[in-house]
Amino acid sequence: MSTTEALAKMAAGQSATSVDVPQEARDKARQLGWEDGLIELALSKGHSLQEVWQALRGGVSGEQAKQFLAGGQMVRPEFNWMKVPTEWGVKARASDPELGLAIGDLNIGTYGDIPDTWTNRSEIARGSFPNAIVEDMGYTIFEKAIVWADCIVPRYEEAIRDRWAPATDLRWTSLAPLPEETEKAVCQVMTELSERSYFEGALLSGWLPQISYGYLELKLFLSTVIYDLAKMSEAFRKRALSNGGGLGLQAPTDYMRAAKEARSYPELVAILFVNDSAQLTFFKHGDLFAQNEFERELYALCARDRQRHMDYQVDRLKHFLYKMPERREEQNLYFNKGENRLAKDWSDAIVNEPLALLLGGGRDKMDAGMAKLAEFRKLQIKEYVENLEKATFFRNHLNGRFEDILAN
Repeated sequence: MSTTEALAKMAAGQSATSVDVPQEARDKARQLGWEDGLIELALSKGHSLQEVWQALRGGVSGEQAKQFLAGGQMVRPEFNWMKVPTEWGVKARASDPELGLAIGDLNIGTYGDIPDTWTNRSEIARGSFPNAIVEDMGYTIFEKAIVWADCIVPRYEEAIRDRWAPATDLRWTSLAPLPEETEKAVCQVMTELSERSYFEGALLSGWLPQISYGYLELKLFLSTVIYDLAKMSEAFRKRALSNGGGLGLQAPTDYMRAAKEARSYPELVAILFVNDSAQLTFFKHGDLFAQNEFERELYALCARDRQRHMDYQVDRLKHFLYKMPERREEQNLYFNKGENRLAKDWSDAIVNEPLALLLGGGRDKMDAGMAKLAEFRKLQIKEYVENLEKATFFRNHLNGRFEDILAN
């Protein structure tokens, strides 16, 4: 029996022969003097097709491969990884010395090519040379227009620069006792804010692995958003538990369920757009609700973080509508859903009574507080519509619940 026949017979009884070996690999193997059946023998011994490809691309001869598979030492050609045809001689330089070497400064030469569609399903670093055989890493979002916004490059740098830690950057020792009803209202508000921040961060965390690695800068920016939301959730929870109060009643979940049930990224971010805008308005006008300097500082820090996220929302939507105008009307369905669910949450006593108490100044001034809250809801809707218009999106008809708020 010849060596070739022996190798083929040995491989024939192995389950590894079910692997589909590309003809290109077989042709390369023959060029290097690999006998027929040697690839199957390697697979039967537990080597992956990717490892076989690496050996072929490395120029391993048939004799070397047989020696290795027989238990000997394979002599591999050295430094083949140096021969990949990537762009060499690149020197990234900081465009802003004060900011330092930013991620935008790396987008030079071929490394700055961010394609409209990224087809590689692996975790290849954009600009590196691909292996011939790679595993599918499960990405589902490959179109730049779906996720991209140019502002995320500078916003990422700002997020890193402006980071703050709830444990050390807030003056916890400055908190003074509040009247019991006021403390209970603050703690209920903090409970809701903590829940919503945690939920949105967890939700975005689940979508991040769906976005292709080709859009690295976006993935880095969204990582800072997720971190910011976790940080906010931590800070609100700490405030509820640090001044003689405690956590309140669980907040309504209608809006959160709508976001959780989103079936695509455009649907998800449209629903989140509604709440993100409303939250930004709340934090920007935190003085209306803050009971002390501590809370004013907390809301100001959150407003700065939320503004970066809102900038992304606006720029992403604008870019998406420009690239995919045929999907403009589709967005109305998603915004309508988000408006409906958020307004329903706003009508819940768990949400509106604590805010009205803080705005009015006590339980005995709830009528005045409710009137002020009604005006504040109008402001939230007004600024939400303005944010949509910045993104070149104009709602002809808001959801009926929002229209009722504006009419009353």
